[in-house]
Amino acid sequence: MALRKITVEDNVYLYKSTTGFGLNTEITTFEIIIFLKDFKQTPLKINCITWEDLYAGNPLNTGVNLTKIGAKKEEFVNLNRPKYIRECILYGLKIGWNGQNKVEPIDGLEILMSLGFDVSGLRPKDGSVIAYGKEYLK
Repeated sequence: MALRKITVEDNVYLYKSTTGFGLNTEITTFEIIIFLKDFKQTPLKINCITWEDLYAGNPLNTGVNLTKIGAKKEEFVNLNRPKYIRECILYGLKIGWNGQNKVEPIDGLEILMSLGFDVSGLRPKDGSVIAYGKEYLK
């Protein structure tokens, strides 16, 4: 996918998203990589580990209805939309990323939880996954 451009707080960022999945598994990753313009060596990486549907694909790539916990209402969430890319950038800035420094990859489901979404329906069915050399128990 080609890099797309977004401006947040007077800074220009470039971003792309990719999906990947393990063989013989229903677990998939949706990754967003964001760069401050002219600083491709220090990206913000957001990884969402979730289930994969044979027909619909990755729910965060194609879109899924998630419940806002406080408001008890549903919102259609597609992480490719600029609205959510902006939220990812703001989250990265909040945790200390400035576009010119390296930070550890961020769990995208944590970002969605910080926005008030119930992400329990996105978690893989078995409750644990191996990703990036680490085991995550959810």
